[in-house]
Amino acid sequence: MAKMPKEVMEVINDPNSAKVLATAGTVLEINAVPKGGLRAIDEDRIAFADIFGDKTNKNLEVNKKVVALAFKMSPVAGYQIKGTFLGFQTSGELFDRFAKEIKERIKLNIKAVGTIKVDGVYAVAPPEPGKKIA
Repeated sequence: MAKMPKEVMEVINDPNSAKVLATAGTVLEINAVPKGGLRAIDEDRIAFADIFGDKTNKNLEVNKKVVALAFKMSPVAGYQIKGTFLGFQTSGELFDRFAKEIKERIKLNIKAVGTIKVDGVYAVAPPEPGKKIA
């Protein structure tokens, strides 16, 4: 299990960063979606709010491997996080925290919170795009 450095967690948790989650059921079922609610919950795990996740959820039933991307333009910084989907939570402290944040920010209810174990972290911005950092 990889551990995310502090600077990676800061970009993921920045509400102004763009975030994308990509999943693949099979070669023909690749899906990439914006996930503004993607968050680093600790140095080993990231989580996302499940609001509309039909294709994402179907892919996760078949293939637990995911790729998340978080980046910002000023100052330029970005990271790719490769991981393994651990499952969904539909109640509890983490669910309540995400439900409250999403309701306040975009006025939508969530179905669940998905958690992902971090397997690797890569830079996607200068000075060394593509470099494995964790």
